[in-house]
Amino acid sequence: MDQANQACPRWKKPFRLIAEYLNTMAGVPSYERYLEHFRKHHPGETPMSEAEFHRKATDEKYGGGTIRRCC
Repeated sequence: MDQANQACPRWKKPFRLIAEYLNTMAGVPSYERYLEHFRKHHPGETPMSEAEFHRKATDEKYGGGTIRRCC
């Protein structure tokens, strides 16, 4: 289990699990899962910061930051 879940009060845990499930279903990437993967497969390297991770995920999802809207 990740550190956020370990520090989470008991009453908040079900809400956190539901949020993680919904985020997974919606395709929202998990920084915690990224860190687990990075530690396992890229030891000795520096992972992206959380802000960099989410910026990259947004760019990949919406075409490199060129979001086009009608309004």
